[in-house]
Amino acid sequence: MSAAGAGLDVYGDVTFGIPDRLRASYRTTTYFNTAPDEPLQRWLTVGADGRVRAFAGKVEYGQGVRSGFAMEVAAELRLPLEAVEVTLGDTELVPWDLGTFGSGSTAYVGLQLRRAAATARQALLDLAADRFDLPTSELHLADGRVVAGGDDARSLGYGELVSDAYRRAEIPEGEVELTAPGEFTVLGAERGRVDAMERVTGAAVYSRDVLLPGLLHAAVIRPPSLGAELTALDAGVAAQLPGVVRVVHEPAGPGRPLLAAVLAESDEQALRAADVVQARWEERPGQPSRWDVPGILLDSARDTMLMQESGDVEAGLEASVRTLEATYYAPYISIAPMEPRAATARWEDGRLTVWAGTQRPFGIRSELASYFELPEAQVRVIAPEIGGGFGGKSIYPLALEAARLARAAERPVRVAFSRTEETQHSTFRPAALVSIRSGVDAEGRLVAWGYEAIHAGERALIGRRGSESPYAAPHQRTVVSSADSPLPVGSYRSLGAAVNHFARESHVDEIAAAAGADPVEWRRRHLEDRRYHGVLDEAVRRFRWSPAAPASGARDGRGRGVAVGIDVGSYVALCVDVEVRGQEVRVERVSAAIDCGLAVNPDGVINQMEGGILQGLGGTLTEAVEFERGVVLNPGFARYRVPRIHNTPRVDVGIVGDPQLRSTGAGELGIVPIAAAVANAVYDATGQRIRELPLQRQLEAVG
Repeated sequence: MSAAGAGLDVYGDVTFGIPDRLRASYRTTTYFNTAPDEPLQRWLTVGADGRVRAFAGKVEYGQGVRSGFAMEVAAELRLPLEAVEVTLGDTELVPWDLGTFGSGSTAYVGLQLRRAAATARQALLDLAADRFDLPTSELHLADGRVVAGGDDARSLGYGELVSDAYRRAEIPEGEVELTAPGEFTVLGAERGRVDAMERVTGAAVYSRDVLLPGLLHAAVIRPPSLGAELTALDAGVAAQLPGVVRVVHEPAGPGRPLLAAVLAESDEQALRAADVVQARWEERPGQPSRWDVPGILLDSARDTMLMQESGDVEAGLEASVRTLEATYYAPYISIAPMEPRAATARWEDGRLTVWAGTQRPFGIRSELASYFELPEAQVRVIAPEIGGGFGGKSIYPLALEAARLARAAERPVRVAFSRTEETQHSTFRPAALVSIRSGVDAEGRLVAWGYEAIHAGERALIGRRGSESPYAAPHQRTVVSSADSPLPVGSYRSLGAAVNHFARESHVDEIAAAAGADPVEWRRRHLEDRRYHGVLDEAVRRFRWSPAAPASGARDGRGRGVAVGIDVGSYVALCVDVEVRGQEVRVERVSAAIDCGLAVNPDGVINQMEGGILQGLGGTLTEAVEFERGVVLNPGFARYRVPRIHNTPRVDVGIVGDPQLRSTGAGELGIVPIAAAVANAVYDATGQRIRELPLQRQLEAVG
């Protein structure tokens, strides 16, 4: 809305959308762009029609942030939820944002939107005070109107207040008076998603649904294996096929990746022509297989980071009555989003617009502007709805491919991954190897804890997350190293936290079993942070866990397990019930508890917990990338076994915590402890202690 029009706009600073403690780590990673020097950004508009429009640089990929943001704005402005519209992920319209990851949307951007809405609330009260000739203390807001005193007849709608003039308000520095938890009517109440109907009916627009007039479809000629180099290309026959408009071949050069593609009027025509292109590749020699990964990690470990240290671990182990040493391994797993990536690009009058389902539209804008040597103001990136991201859609090479091809063809171009391409040419959750040494005294109390983790890849932040132990011990040392990786690695839901928790929470169970202690009670004895006790007690209550000595003798194939965790400032506990038959593990029931401070939308928190638990069961039981000589051997869902609907357990989620505390993340908590909880239950059911994922590949036949 321009200054010449009517309405109220609220401006404020740009936001990183990540915790202060992580900013330095993100800034030093070239994968992410840093905050630009930009003027104040518009966060919220009150229109002459009384509707409120909120703007955020985050994107929606299933986590429900659009609904949460709408609820936060509606709560501060005393509006019905349907009167709030939320615009996300369009670099021309929304405030700059680093990207949507790390469960930071509600914790940081949601808080900023609340501050913007509270600023608008005060501005509306000031406008109404002038109109009513009353102090603001005698006014209140209700249902989209400012009401004078208790007389409902004397009220003005928000649209009426802003219809005569344009007003700009700025979010003040320091504290803004937000609605207190005791006054909530919208926040903290379970609400359905505001975009549910569009998703259920198919009206939601995803990146591959963007079909512009004059659009060409691209079939990109991709290497058959990682690192293969194109040595010759013959597209003479392909160029003559029906519907083919052009064959593009731009060899690799400094700062320019290889790009070879067939452009046609339809997907089918492009793919048919690509099949007859004669491409000769020189493949990289000596590519390892999945069986080589543990040795590669051990041989190439480097860049060791000290995460936690107190006392002397070696002295503590010597003083311990009982010691335990074990190694845990997690293989690479695929991101496996339901929606393979796609991008559409259009050039008009020297301006570039790209529609891409990316988690970091501003980062992609910067990359495109740099590549084409354009001012960022001439590049617009729009992130439509996204069918799952889990960190993998932060990297989005299809955006650049579509832009290069659109410039070459002088027409809009769409590039879309097939399922095989999405897997073969994506990043993977890093493989990891974790060694733990522990010692306890005669009473079973933890004396020494030595933790050494090696995560594949160069990005240190992946392996660090979730590595610190929450258990009290006088002698502790936690270190994390990076290592060579035969596969490209990147973000995955919770980064390294899920793997680190699998190792730690499995080992804690081994300590409890060796000491003859109930695993819940052992944890209670050693967890000093009372928020852990809150989630553990709630999960145990819902599960109806009763203390029992470890099983001895014959097992009946049924077992229970427990694990706790922390991620992005939130706490979680899970109890699971499993049945093991032969080499199949069936998770029957999961009782969970989460403490994420203020739960903006409890329904959304529960949905995220359920989704994280179910996704985590894949990596726990069946998921592992098989590869040989740079080729992924199981790129499709026929062989890469993600959980199906018949694998879904009954999930019961409790939300605990103090609503006075600011919201922290809920999107990644479910996946963090699930592997350990299930592995511990499998031990309870079978007596087999499995230290390598996925469990079903390692399980000896039972029953």
